[in-house]
Amino acid sequence: MTAGTTAARAVPVEVLTDEELAILAGPGGLVVTPYLDGQDEADPVTGDAVRRTAYRGLVARGILEPPTPAALAAAVGEATVELQVREDVLSLVALRRAAQAVVAVARTTAVTQDFWYAHVVDDVVVLEQVGHDGLHRFALASATELADLVVDAAVHPECGDGSGPALALDGDGSEPPLEVVEALGSALLRSDVVIRRAEDDSPPLHGLFTGPDGAWVLTADRDADAPVTARPAPRAEVEAMLRAAVTAAVGVAPASAQGDAR
Repeated sequence: MTAGTTAARAVPVEVLTDEELAILAGPGGLVVTPYLDGQDEADPVTGDAVRRTAYRGLVARGILEPPTPAALAAAVGEATVELQVREDVLSLVALRRAAQAVVAVARTTAVTQDFWYAHVVDDVVVLEQVGHDGLHRFALASATELADLVVDAAVHPECGDGSGPALALDGDGSEPPLEVVEALGSALLRSDVVIRRAEDDSPPLHGLFTGPDGAWVLTADRDADAPVTARPAPRAEVEAMLRAAVTAAVGVAPASAQGDAR
């Protein structure tokens, strides 16, 4: 799900695959890799085929320059050879790696799931939306827009106000209560929002169920044996909670708040 208001605040810059990012950025990190996770990279044949295909694609698109004969000669006996990466993509990968904070949103609807990330570096945000196909769609935005962008990503665009009693979630809380499903139907959007800074060992998690007929916030009692509950809330409260959490973690006030201050 992509909110229409997000596109107006962010500038699309590139689309890369799981396997291309594995070459450009290396292994590890917080971002999911759905396509690669489905490949048997432990198999030398499969892993080599995936890497070769990704490399050929990067070269064909002009993102990578093949190594020169001089570079190949200098790399004799070495495990790797230095590659020239197109400047805009190199800058994108460098910003992504240097993030001081990352906002991650796992979004699930009745028909699909995707993942949305905001990598914050000073006053710049690298946005990254990852589909189940392993395509990573990148965009750039100002950090002053981050709080609003998170709201757009995590809250259903036609979200209404929740009402009624709090509802206990069954099992591990992965499934919404029956009452929420009946209220929201196929419009149900579940969002799990994590805001992580480099020094955080246990970053806060905000869980939401939203749709045209209401909003519910997932809460967990301090008692580990207590069930996770879905608490109904007005849309304005949900949005204010997300904006406050992002602003507190990142330290950049929303553009609207800065405008009010002026």
